[in-house]
Amino acid sequence: MSWLSDSSGIISGAWVSSAYPGHGILGAYVPVTGTNGGSIIALCTTVDPAKEYRLEVVSLPSGMTLNEDGSGSGTASGVASLRIFEDGIDLGLFTVTIVIPETETPGGGGDVTPMEDAFLRAMRRAARRRTQRATAERHVNYMLKASEPTREKAGFYREQVPGLLLGINVGGGAVRGVFTAGERAFVVIGSYLYEMYEDWSMVQRGTLLTNTGRIDMAQGLLSLVVVDGPYGYILTLGTNAFGRITDVDFYGSNRVSFLDGKFIFSRPETQQFYWSSSVDQAENYDALDFASAESFPDKIVAHLVDHRELWLVGERSIEIWLPNPLGDQVYQRNSGATIEVGCASTHSLQQIDNTVVWIGRDKQGQGIVWMAGGGNGYTPQRISTNDIEDDLSAMGDLSAAYAWTYQDAGQTFYVLQVPGVDTTWVWDASTRKWHERAEYTGGDLEPWRADCHMFAFGRHVVGDGQGRLYELTPYEYTYAGSAMYREWTSPHQSGPQRRRVFFGSLRLDITAGETDSGLDPQMEMRYSNDGGYTWGAWTARSTGRIGQYGQQVKWDRNGHGRDRVWQFRTTDDAKVSIIGMAVEAQEASS
Repeated sequence: MSWLSDSSGIISGAWVSSAYPGHGILGAYVPVTGTNGGSIIALCTTVDPAKEYRLEVVSLPSGMTLNEDGSGSGTASGVASLRIFEDGIDLGLFTVTIVIPETETPGGGGDVTPMEDAFLRAMRRAARRRTQRATAERHVNYMLKASEPTREKAGFYREQVPGLLLGINVGGGAVRGVFTAGERAFVVIGSYLYEMYEDWSMVQRGTLLTNTGRIDMAQGLLSLVVVDGPYGYILTLGTNAFGRITDVDFYGSNRVSFLDGKFIFSRPETQQFYWSSSVDQAENYDALDFASAESFPDKIVAHLVDHRELWLVGERSIEIWLPNPLGDQVYQRNSGATIEVGCASTHSLQQIDNTVVWIGRDKQGQGIVWMAGGGNGYTPQRISTNDIEDDLSAMGDLSAAYAWTYQDAGQTFYVLQVPGVDTTWVWDASTRKWHERAEYTGGDLEPWRADCHMFAFGRHVVGDGQGRLYELTPYEYTYAGSAMYREWTSPHQSGPQRRRVFFGSLRLDITAGETDSGLDPQMEMRYSNDGGYTWGAWTARSTGRIGQYGQQVKWDRNGHGRDRVWQFRTTDDAKVSIIGMAVEAQEASS
């Protein structure tokens, strides 16, 4: 992304006035002057290379400046206003929250690194409007849940997602990974390995040589092994002794697995995988204890063990290996199970619902989320949607994407975090449906804070990028005290011949009256008559004070249109799941 000025007016002294060669101003489409002076625009090709996206920065947060190279500086977070153009067509005014990291020194004037990502998120939201007429429905912090067949209200309903309760704020960096080893729970935050106890107290067990990036852990009978890429570490479970793996034949690894008494690693930037030489030990290695995935000439990106099968996942292909107790080699390749789809991200590869899911890449392209399945159990099945693939294709480099899984109340979830995407995508294996989870900051949606998960002491524990651990629970209706924004955008509602439809009353069947004493939670509604491009004003209705379980949520006299889309939202500390919607509608005769 590069920035330009119109050279006739500069917003402030911090703006650089020279223009980059080869990049033109959009002429009549961008005004010569903005609300703060000169018009500043950006050229971006990562959203859709076939289209040109430009944005005019209408206003920035107080105390924040922006330079032509996309860098910026400031001392406080805030909301920016942007006008976005697609191939010269004005897509409208957008707001985006720019958050200065907590590590930024107040008054230090350092680079505001999230600025460019925030602007890219705004352009991707604008780009979504291209397909609005075909795919209007959206679930943010709502998930589809199937009613039991024996219940009177059958089908799917929209259950709000679980909230977060803060367990402990350790600080000192991001939560890089969590793991349960039997009845014990381990957490890596920054450069430290901690053991966490049931009361959320923490005891430091060791120090890593790195302090950023995802880590992986695996448990043997005697040891816990941690890898962070270049290094490996061992915690002896019986004595809590901790140390780095120093054998000269240990080469590092981004992932670690345990199968039939051996710890397994992939040698970085090669086709090779290797394993510990002693049973149930991780200290010793032999230069001859390795094998290569050679069906295709690609490097191993990740690996895991599923149903006692070793999945070796390359950039363009996947091989399945099995224990070989009777042969010279410890492991042997299943020659009938080579998959001609690779992986775009090391930590997107996860086990879920008795199978494996990952972000794919092959010689044709990348950005489809695959699940192993089919008749032989290995054939990749596409589970991503067009919206998700639009988000993934806009990223270019997907290597930093990561995922984690969890199971709760009969549903198993694949949680996909892609840096740069403005929300978190979540796939429900029970319904085969996706939804989004997001934080609500300054009127803008941001990715969900939960970065990793373990089930420990009867709780779902998740960690975030600031060294905090939470309980994920359906009995909390906020994100650790921050408002949980819930939104449902309905499918299109139109007549078979696209005639005008007159809408009377609209009723929502919801879970009413489940809130704290003194609160009067509200559900807001608005509608669009052009398929979701433009919207009317929000109008609110009470969802019931505590104990008002029979509260009616109704809007009357809802106008007319040919392509109606409804949108509902709430941010209050209450359980407001949407069971169903009923609309009185009558199609005009012509």
